[in-house]
Amino acid sequence: MAKLNWLLLSGVLSLFTWQVTGAMPNSQSDGDDAIPTKLTAALAEADYPPFYFVDDGRLQGISIEVLERIAERLNLEVSYRRLSWPRVLQSLQDGQVDMVTTFSNTAERAPSVVYAGVPHAVENNHLFSRAGDDISFHGQLEDLAAYRIGAIRGYTYGEAFDSADYLLKESVLDEPTLVRMVMGGRFDVAVGNPFAIRRAAGEEQRAAALQFMDPPVNRSPIYMAFSRRNPAALELAARFTTTLVEFKQTPAYRQLLDKYGLTVSEMGE
Repeated sequence: MAKLNWLLLSGVLSLFTWQVTGAMPNSQSDGDDAIPTKLTAALAEADYPPFYFVDDGRLQGISIEVLERIAERLNLEVSYRRLSWPRVLQSLQDGQVDMVTTFSNTAERAPSVVYAGVPHAVENNHLFSRAGDDISFHGQLEDLAAYRIGAIRGYTYGEAFDSADYLLKESVLDEPTLVRMVMGGRFDVAVGNPFAIRRAAGEEQRAAALQFMDPPVNRSPIYMAFSRRNPAALELAARFTTTLVEFKQTPAYRQLLDKYGLTVSEMGE
């Protein structure tokens, strides 16, 4: 009977061990920390150059290339999920995706994500209108109070613009819609990243019909960030930060900045 009890106990222990070790097939173990070997990164449905866009059937952009360089160094496999921007934000909150490649660091977003410790790019957002419209901007948001201003739902354009309740702001889903609303006269002006706006306008054959204004409304560092619903979010952010700091010291990183029309001086380096 003792022998039978021992055999039964051994079988239970073996089954328990199989269940535990089989529960995390896509993780790396490092002491008490376990990070996944596969990550799902969220992108907006609309292309957002120079950060991510499809060209010749291939996904590229500064955020994509930096992410893939880091992932290679950390032995991680990354897949991408394209969603509307509101669904990107919701998926990060719900943990349906592991990370986002292109994110501004704001207090409102911080409860949902853990940011990498350093940015990998910088974004400038400019006002734009129809070419020939007699609208000027010299850096004072108060001068825009009489205009209807378009923006993208869920985007941030800096604290000053975001909190300017005296402005007549209306949000739409994406850049192509924003361009159509400006060209159709629904908005007097709109705000956006010129790379993305020109691409959206080019697809509408309207790129030459827009004018951009200086100075930019804001200049925002761009980060990668990890859903707090992922148990390894803190460890992933720490490892990405260390690897990104090292990569930013290399000629390869500076070549990527040049490739996508960004500069080292914009990065503050």
